[in-house]
Amino acid sequence: MAKALKSLLNIGLVLFFIVIFSAEAQAEVIAPKIIKLLAQESLSLTGTAPANSEILIYLDGNFVGRAETTFSRLGSARAESAAQLNWRFQSDLIQTLAEGSHVVMAVAQDRTSLVLSAPTSEIKFTVNIVPAPILIAPNEKTATANLKPLITGLTRDNSLVKIFIDGVYNGATGVLRDDSGTANFAYRPTLNLNRGWHKIQAQALSGEQSSLESNTLNFNIELPMPAPTIFKPVANRETSVNRPFIVGLAKNDSRIKIYIDKKYAGELLAKNHLSGTANFAYKPAVALTRGAHSVYTVAVDKRGKASSRSNIVDFSTKNSAIAQSAEEEKKEAIAKIKEPPRASEIKSEPVVISESSGAVIEKAVARPVKPTPEPVMAPETLESINSNLTEKERTIKQELKDKETAALEKVKNLIGTGTAETKSDRGMINEGKENQGRLKLDLILFILFLLGVVAWLLWVNRELVKERRAQTEAEDKLTDDKDYQPGRGRDNKLF
Repeated sequence: MAKALKSLLNIGLVLFFIVIFSAEAQAEVIAPKIIKLLAQESLSLTGTAPANSEILIYLDGNFVGRAETTFSRLGSARAESAAQLNWRFQSDLIQTLAEGSHVVMAVAQDRTSLVLSAPTSEIKFTVNIVPAPILIAPNEKTATANLKPLITGLTRDNSLVKIFIDGVYNGATGVLRDDSGTANFAYRPTLNLNRGWHKIQAQALSGEQSSLESNTLNFNIELPMPAPTIFKPVANRETSVNRPFIVGLAKNDSRIKIYIDKKYAGELLAKNHLSGTANFAYKPAVALTRGAHSVYTVAVDKRGKASSRSNIVDFSTKNSAIAQSAEEEKKEAIAKIKEPPRASEIKSEPVVISESSGAVIEKAVARPVKPTPEPVMAPETLESINSNLTEKERTIKQELKDKETAALEKVKNLIGTGTAETKSDRGMINEGKENQGRLKLDLILFILFLLGVVAWLLWVNRELVKERRAQTEAEDKLTDDKDYQPGRGRDNKLF
């Protein structure tokens, strides 16, 4: 009996120790933690676990592998039991997963006792072949008054983007392509939005596959700033008719954007005024083409909020009469007007004039000739030659006059009407004759002038001689009167 009780006591002690040690082993294995999960091109998990343990990964309830662990101490002052492991798991299994929702979890196993910890909480993720697009603007920092703000973002190549505004489908872009693999998109709402706050989301669609919803952006549509007021363009001494000043009024601290013929032409800062209304004047950078034009402006404040369009002003530009004529006849003028020959290129051909009649009888040609006796012409032959030359002179004179008239008409067409015309009624031969006669007359007058000067000098000399002679005679007579004594003859002589 005593032996039986002793055996039961031993068995109880063994069972007691077994239960105690098994409980301690179970209590020592702590469940791991999942810190980060990435499910894109591959499945990537990172986390922490207790020391002396291995990490088992389960995907959709199936074991898929063990994580790599690295030892890390919490502090040198702590006990060995306080140490922990950092673990990381990465797998390409995600490429074989079906599209949809999946679950992943981790379990720690003690290396010595092989006791398993409790699993981590389930981490859900979704597999999508088409990634969600990324929205960029408008956002909370966007200042806009546009009721149809431009929505921009990024998406994968060869996909279209659906836009949702305030949770309601608004429209979609076309299929977007880019060689880099990432395409940008821009979408403008189909209808005007109300002023106030709105939120936008996007979803990418490629073929029959769609992505998850993108990030959400919130933005506010504010009241618009006042639109500028412009007036009729001004052309004054500071500019020209084809570069007129675009003038108007706008709110202070406004940047004015100018649009001419619906195209952006430039911008400037309005000059602030104490009244709060600034004025501006913009001069086009390049000359406008001839014809009708239209202009309008848009004001932008410091935050970038733009106003609505200003009033539209129509105006026209015209070129001057000279510029128009020169432009219309540019080709013709270049084709017909020739540069006059240089003086060095003109051959000298002196004219021989008859001494008796003054008519041109021949032109001397500079070529070597043998000396021959000068022929004697009969008066009848000379008269016939002179008459022929007179006819030629008239013909040449008429041709020169016609050419001169044509040239003057051409110049008149180029520089406009109202040009004073000066025409010469003299031909080249008559002009030479008149110049020669004028030279002869000038020579005769010069000779007569010299003769007159000589005669005047002779006359003056003669008068001076007469005056000198009279003065000498008067002095001699005075001397004789002083030497005369009464009662005494001048001719008495002493013997």
